[in-house]
Amino acid sequence: MRAVIVNVVRQGVVAACCVAASVSPLLAQVAGGQMTGIVTDQAGAAVPGATVTVTQLETNRQRIVTSNGNGVYAAVSLAPGDYQVHVALSGFKSVRRDGIRMATGETVRIDFELTVRDVHEQLTVTADAPMLRVATASLGTVVQHEQVERLPLNGRAFVTLASIAPGVALPPNSQFPRINGGRPRTNEYLFDGISVLQPEPGQVAYVPVIDAIQEFKIESNSPPAEFGRFNGGVVNLTTKTGTNVFHGNGFEFFRNEALNARNVFQSANAVKPEYRRHQFGGTFGGPLVRDHTFFFVDYQRQRQSIGRTVISTVPTLLQRQGIFTEAIGGRVPIIYDPSATAVRTAFPDNAIPLTRMDPVAVALLQRYPLPNSSGTANNYRRTASELDNQDQWDARLDHKFSSNRDQMFGRLSHFRGGFEPVTPLPDGSGVTTGTLGPQDTRAWAFASNYQHTFSTHVLNELRIGDTRRTVRRTAAQLSTSAGAALSIPGTPSPAKFAIRSRRFSSAVISSLARHSIPRPTSTRASRKPPTR
Repeated sequence: MRAVIVNVVRQGVVAACCVAASVSPLLAQVAGGQMTGIVTDQAGAAVPGATVTVTQLETNRQRIVTSNGNGVYAAVSLAPGDYQVHVALSGFKSVRRDGIRMATGETVRIDFELTVRDVHEQLTVTADAPMLRVATASLGTVVQHEQVERLPLNGRAFVTLASIAPGVALPPNSQFPRINGGRPRTNEYLFDGISVLQPEPGQVAYVPVIDAIQEFKIESNSPPAEFGRFNGGVVNLTTKTGTNVFHGNGFEFFRNEALNARNVFQSANAVKPEYRRHQFGGTFGGPLVRDHTFFFVDYQRQRQSIGRTVISTVPTLLQRQGIFTEAIGGRVPIIYDPSATAVRTAFPDNAIPLTRMDPVAVALLQRYPLPNSSGTANNYRRTASELDNQDQWDARLDHKFSSNRDQMFGRLSHFRGGFEPVTPLPDGSGVTTGTLGPQDTRAWAFASNYQHTFSTHVLNELRIGDTRRTVRRTAAQLSTSAGAALSIPGTPSPAKFAIRSRRFSSAVISSLARHSIPRPTSTRASRKPPTR
């Protein structure tokens, strides 16, 4: 495995060097946004060499670029947030523009017009970016942080909010959206620029805590070239980061059957089925070193218990003795002797002799409970509590170096969930669809980003991520293995299912030309251990 990882890293470095050596410019907005525009004078002529300083107000991070010979400037890989832009050039009045909102995956175009100055003057404009998108032809919708936090969500899963974007729908009984008619399992999911899509189609390793999401964007049509590996759409999500101000919150959401309305078809004194859910946790973030190092942590716990009634069919008292004289579906079936060869012969009195019963079948019959309802079908009802307990947390650290040419962040996320469905039979068996029995899910995700500014025209961004997800499932519990307990040779022990996915990506970004072609390099390695 070590050799595979070393080879992957070597391929990524070589690819990055090749792109850096090329003269074709490229931009990237996978994990952030970008700002571009043209600097002109009063006559409309391009102004080269103008210094454009883009400052994020929450952290005072600055990105300094200059306009090229065509007057074009571009600041790429900008984190979501509020920005201020300052444009200056000797002989011209400096211009400052406030109130610019940068969103995940968005390309904002803001043009500046400089006027010749006689004395020291500065023009300040307070206005957001134009609503009309002119810098890119892609279609997408950004779900802002305020929408994520304030809109009601049953279960606090952010994916539900994807349906507010045009062209996006949530199919019934599906946790993932259908984007522009595509299948839910063909979408891509990027958290802080790192894919969390698992090798099994359409599955993600984990879903972030609502309060830890800054915003996310649904790329629904004609996405930029840096997005790939999908047939549907892209869900591009950015997590929160610390700022120069300490901030945090605590929350508790709960549901209880005492607060639920009575079903209109139930009797007046009917007992309400159990429905209890508690989701609680909190977030906290702030500066470790003002203007340089920031942290953000969050935690959420869920404890859920829902009463379920499962109806199934078990053998009747007569059927357990091999006697099939009861009507099934309105008629009494005829049981034929399988040992008859030339002519089909029915068992006398429709009863199978006990001596003809297979020992494995007799052992299985002993595991079935007796029916608690009349009839030969749907004659057993079982009511129990379905448990769904979850714990998850995130820890993120951002740092800007004093040189103002380097910045980086790292995020570590962990999820653990335990799910126990209500099985048709008390011993945990009888499930034919869905989760077969108790399930334990664990996921670890690491995302990191390092940016280095070589000059006002060239910036290098390196992203490294590692995502791991393990699912352990168990079904009916036996004292020994199934083969030994039921005398069936060749049956496996309880299966274990594990998926591990490592991802490595690198991109060199240059903003030398007015019309840039995104071509980020990306190298990924995935490993799926065999199912045991």
